[in-house]
Amino acid sequence: MKALTWLKQKMASGSPEVKEVNADIRVIGDRRAGKTVYMASLAYWPNANPDSPVQSVTPIGEAANQDLLKYAQDILEQGLEIKGTPLNATVDEVKNYCLSILLKEQFQWSKLNSQPIQLTINCKDYAGEFFSDLLNKSSDPLLKDYLNDCLRATGILFLVDGTAYAKDRQYALSLDNFLDALNQANTQQKRIAVTLSKCELAQLWLRRHEPKGLTKSLFPQMTEKLETWTNKGLGFVDYFTVSAFGRLGKEASEPNTTFKKRDKGGTNSVIREPKYWKPFGLVSPIYWLCTNQRHKALDED
Repeated sequence: MKALTWLKQKMASGSPEVKEVNADIRVIGDRRAGKTVYMASLAYWPNANPDSPVQSVTPIGEAANQDLLKYAQDILEQGLEIKGTPLNATVDEVKNYCLSILLKEQFQWSKLNSQPIQLTINCKDYAGEFFSDLLNKSSDPLLKDYLNDCLRATGILFLVDGTAYAKDRQYALSLDNFLDALNQANTQQKRIAVTLSKCELAQLWLRRHEPKGLTKSLFPQMTEKLETWTNKGLGFVDYFTVSAFGRLGKEASEPNTTFKKRDKGGTNSVIREPKYWKPFGLVSPIYWLCTNQRHKALDED
C-alpha cells in the first residue's frame, strides 16, 4: 500500500508523527445523486494534481479494494453507468467502504502544527430510495434500521444532484423526518456536509467556489430547513461542491461527460475521456466531517 510505504519512509527519516483522524460516515442522497460514483472516484483518485494537499487515497479491506476499484475500472475502461446500492439490503449488508486519505506534511493541521494528517474513514453507501422513503415509508422496519444506523455515525455526507432542483420541496420534507430522528435520539450533535454533485456542468461549475450560495439558490426550501436546524443548536451544516469526473481542456472549457438523460430526478451522464479523468473537491467535505475545519486548498482541489 503506497500510503503505508510512504509513511514508513517518512518515519524512518525522522519526520514528525502522523496525526490520525478517524470518522464513521454515512453517505445519503437520492438514487441518482452519484453516491457510488463519488466513492469510486475518491478511492481511485485519478490524475491527481501534483500541487494537491492530498498525498494519496488508499482503499482498505475487501469491499473498498474489490468493489470500489472495480467500479472505477468500469467507468474508466468501458464508460459504464454504475448500478446503485440495492434497496432491499439490510444495514449489515450495505457496503462499508474504508479509505485512508493521507495529506502532505506541508498541509498544516493548524498554524502551530505541521504534522502530516491521515484521515481514516468508514463510509456506508445507502440505497437512493432511503431518502425518498423518509416521506413514503416512515414505518418500514428497514428504513428504521437505516435511521438508527445513521445515529451511530459521526457525520453525514448528504449528496445532492445539483440539477435536481425540481425536487427541492421533496428534499425539504424528507429532511424534516430525518432531522427529527436525529433530534429525538438525543445523541451527540451531528455534522451534515451538504454536497452538490455533478458540478462539472457549466451552470454549477461557474459557482463551484460559493457552495452555500449556489445550494441556497437551487434548493431554497431544503437549505432553509437545514439552516433552521443548525440555528437552533441541534447540529452543524456546511456546504460543498464536487465533480466525480471533472472537466476537459486547459481552461476546463467543457465537462468530461457524455450526456445520457435529464428529468426531474437530475442528470445521468458517463465519462467522456477516461484518460483525462480529474475529479474536483472530493476530499473537502470529508475533511470537514473529520475535523470541523475547512481548508482553502481542499476546496479548490
